[in-house]
Amino acid sequence: MPRQETPTDHLRALARRIGDVVVDDVAPRSVLLTGSAATGEADFYSDVDLIIYCDELPTEERIGAVVERVGGVDRKLIYPRTEDEHGESFELGGIQCQLAFVTVRCADGELERVLAGEELESPLQKAVEGILDGTPLHGPELIRSWRARAADYPDSLRRAMIERHWRFFPLWYVDRQVAVRDAFLWRKEILVEAAFDLLAVLAALNRLYFTRFQLKRMRKLVRRMRLAPPDLADRIERIFDLEDEEAAHALERLVEETQALVAAELPDLELPLRRPIGARREPWSLG
Repeated sequence: MPRQETPTDHLRALARRIGDVVVDDVAPRSVLLTGSAATGEADFYSDVDLIIYCDELPTEERIGAVVERVGGVDRKLIYPRTEDEHGESFELGGIQCQLAFVTVRCADGELERVLAGEELESPLQKAVEGILDGTPLHGPELIRSWRARAADYPDSLRRAMIERHWRFFPLWYVDRQVAVRDAFLWRKEILVEAAFDLLAVLAALNRLYFTRFQLKRMRKLVRRMRLAPPDLADRIERIFDLEDEEAAHALERLVEETQALVAAELPDLELPLRRPIGARREPWSLG
């Protein structure tokens, strides 16, 4: 009995068909399939994400010819065209297909800035992760050269990411105060920011590229961490269901455990907190 086609199979076949037309009409240096179709995690909501690396960007007319040749409809710009980048989407058989055209010099410069620690909160880290996880459909040599550079996650980037994201608001210190205030949205905002910063610190500790931009698979990221508090993904999700003081204390424990992990790996890295673990703000009295 033949194996039933999966969403990943279907999207990969579609990507190869589009990629072949791109190679014929544009002659790029490389074509890279990224996203869930590349990693094998596609479902029936997934799309096709192709990055096309060129020495010079093709004209919009040539790109339009590619879309027309593959039978795409509803063509739209994703972001404004620049000298080095052009992104657009179209529909094909009910599937959204995204084409990102990038010059090789631009992609090379972006990778260099990420490795140099100049893009600590940028979606460019997601682009680097795409280079590492993507599937080359054309020109694998270029992708291999970038992967070799990206795989060597520098110590300087590791330290810079940890220091940048070590900025937790001490919700545990004001937990009693918050509990008697109408601060529901503010407390949730603090918890969301803290969750992203915890993941950023731990990703860097494990030499994993991270950006909060469209973080769609938190558990996959956590599974890749060798150094992390136990049951991290469950505990992060559970924080948002706890009552005020319980959530603050749960965050406090995660910060404390993360601080210990960083200290064990990088004992010379100073990570001060605005309020120490265990500290609580006491109410004043008229007394």
